[in-house]
Amino acid sequence: MRKVLIISYYWPPSGGPGVQRILKFAKYLPKYGWEPIILTVKNGEYPSTDLSLKAELDTLNIKVYESFALEPFRIFKWISNTKELPTYQLNKQSKEGLIVRVSNWVRLNLFLPDARIGWIPFARKMAEKIIKTHGVEVVFTSGPPHSSHFIASKLKKKMNIKWLGDFRDPWTEFFNYHDSSRTQIARNLDKKLEGKILNKVDHLVTVSPSISRLFSQHIGNSKNVTTIMNGFDEDDFSDVQNSKQNGKDIIISYVGNMAKSQDPIEFLELIQNLNTENNFNIRVNFVGNIHSDILGKIESLGYAKFINRISYVSHSEAIKYMCEADYVLLLIPNVPNNKGIVTGKIFEYIRSGSTILMLGPKDSDAGNIIKQSESGFVFNYGNIDGLKSIFNERKTRNVKNNSQFSREWASKKLANVFNEMINHVP
Repeated sequence: MRKVLIISYYWPPSGGPGVQRILKFAKYLPKYGWEPIILTVKNGEYPSTDLSLKAELDTLNIKVYESFALEPFRIFKWISNTKELPTYQLNKQSKEGLIVRVSNWVRLNLFLPDARIGWIPFARKMAEKIIKTHGVEVVFTSGPPHSSHFIASKLKKKMNIKWLGDFRDPWTEFFNYHDSSRTQIARNLDKKLEGKILNKVDHLVTVSPSISRLFSQHIGNSKNVTTIMNGFDEDDFSDVQNSKQNGKDIIISYVGNMAKSQDPIEFLELIQNLNTENNFNIRVNFVGNIHSDILGKIESLGYAKFINRISYVSHSEAIKYMCEADYVLLLIPNVPNNKGIVTGKIFEYIRSGSTILMLGPKDSDAGNIIKQSESGFVFNYGNIDGLKSIFNERKTRNVKNNSQFSREWASKKLANVFNEMINHVP
């Protein structure tokens, strides 16, 4: 098989959607003629870990190399006397200590493009050896962190190798930056770094049509941009078939971290009124980490009585919560330029068979996916009165075959991009 070197900071035992995207690519690429070789960080600093993903990796025959990195987050953990990274390091919080505020400012303004720059020189040196040893034909980098792209930029210049960049989020237009302490000087410098990478990469892929259009505008060329969305892995659902409770209670689950811009308060107010006025018994599961400001609102308004809070769980456990719910809640961040945000879990929501309730722009990429898959209902923020009829009539969706949203299908599309890159004759 042809060889591709995949450079990704996030890799098991790290948890999160970015890890799942790369792990699933690595799982299915061999089926389409490409052997993945992974270069990741040794003992990385992760916001969360997921041993179920590590267990899945152990069943796969994948070559994995690890390189050292200088980690400024270790200094932060030592100074702040904390064992874990703050989940929402880019989201402001109403009650932030001095150490957190200073650390966030340093991270946003002095570490560009991100705080993983200490990984670049060590990973680049190891990557050169891997390419020579294994006869690698394509380098694939995934960001954020966008530091991974600078590793490949050096490799392309020195070794004249084909390079495909994976952009899971916008770079300088990242939605969390609108509510941050980043200075204009830092924004301008980061914009130059972004332009430098976009001018050198041979081809790039993104996770949504809107993000693809954004980067096409930046490079002035849509031919070198491909949308490869995330998806669901059928294997992840093998042990949770027919697991719905079918009881009298209505169970709604939100699975994943909740940022400050994903405020669910108007939705919870509706649930509170339905439980009180209509004598419903609607229970809401929040599975994952929640921004502290949102938690404060939930507790002060008395909504905690119908909410079951579950801290971060493994990916396999998260799947079970999705499948056991009557409805699954999807909150698109309520920020400018949010129509291209497509969270990875939307595809697992679709596969779970639970009806999706999405709050966000109806004409967004996520809204279009729900419409295409016939998997749920979409409501704009501030206009959710229609949700009452959903619960009053227990409206649900019968999900059709949505194999085009599978991880295997996405991996096949990625393999085709690799093939086109190495067979292309200018």
